[in-house]
Amino acid sequence: MPAATASKLIQEIKNQPIDSLISPLIEAPSDATLSRVLAVLREQEVYEVFLPEGTRCGIISEREFLRTTNIETTKTPTVVQYVPVLRKEALIGESARLMADYRIRAVPVSDGRRIIGQVNGKALLAELKGRIASDLRISSLATGNPATIEETGSVAKAREVLVRRRIDHLPVTSVKALKGLITSTHIISLLRDPERVGSKSIRPQHKADFDFPVADIMDGNPLVFSPDMSADDALKHMLESAKTCVLITQWDELQGITTQRDFMKLLAEVEPEPEVPVFIVGLPEDPFESEATKAKFKRIVRQLHKVFPDILEARSIIKSKHKTGTERRRYEVTVQIRTPKDSFSYSEEGWELPLVYDVITDRLKRLMTKKQKNRRSRERESQEQTD
Repeated sequence: MPAATASKLIQEIKNQPIDSLISPLIEAPSDATLSRVLAVLREQEVYEVFLPEGTRCGIISEREFLRTTNIETTKTPTVVQYVPVLRKEALIGESARLMADYRIRAVPVSDGRRIIGQVNGKALLAELKGRIASDLRISSLATGNPATIEETGSVAKAREVLVRRRIDHLPVTSVKALKGLITSTHIISLLRDPERVGSKSIRPQHKADFDFPVADIMDGNPLVFSPDMSADDALKHMLESAKTCVLITQWDELQGITTQRDFMKLLAEVEPEPEVPVFIVGLPEDPFESEATKAKFKRIVRQLHKVFPDILEARSIIKSKHKTGTERRRYEVTVQIRTPKDSFSYSEEGWELPLVYDVITDRLKRLMTKKQKNRRSRERESQEQTD
């Protein structure tokens, strides 16, 4: 398919409403332990589950299990993240952007009163299939020189790499040659599966600390293509085989990796940048929280700029500290807004960054509106005295 035709078709997909793609929400109890959430993940064969709370929605994905030391005692409120909720009238381009930005594979949908379902990434990619330009190669979407692990490396080491690098796919190699793939799904499946994995028996103590080779549980038959494979054909194979990534090799050596997120970016509608400079210091290390925070703050600045067009710049400083005895962080956020005549600053603390920013936004709107009214009042008085 010619590039111009493909570009037009993809834009048409971006502009389609999501209503026909909405599926039932896969959710978990809001007060459950992670072991119960894991059961839902495995039973539904999904990457994440949702925890609806009125019109907002939390999410717990596989990455939380990799970072958690005890899923039997850890409760969902200590690890839940919050994501934007799509309106049921939203378009595919917006849903794809949220999935790409927040590194998730589904997004919740609301009718304005409650969460009514979700849109899955696979459904969006199915719409994309067959519409990618024929001259776009899979290598153009790939991340080159990806992190790897030797096939003799331990599952514990693989888990550490996935957590540290904040990724879900780790190619397995031997003397640079590709041997397989281990994912976050492979590892968390051990948290509840029987002690026999594949054809090899794993002693309980080794299973508990993941002290056995990744070769015992890896996918020994991942999708592998050469760099000149068309992106569209690669996507078709990925969807048909229910894989979540493709690996790129040349002369048996690993060259790169392309995940669902890389394909999702082709559908993502770019969100407009604020019209004023935006600076953020102290972003969370976790990509999910980092992307969510950047998107939230930029959205706030755009909203404020519509009401107060004289804003010159916006800054946010984030400080965090762990709660004693848990992995949960408490945040202190300061937002500073500068205009030609004034500088506004407000700080707030809380466990959830999106909620902290919501409080700050409301406070800043009141502060700036009050200051604006007071200035106008003084200007009128001064004008009356002059007259």
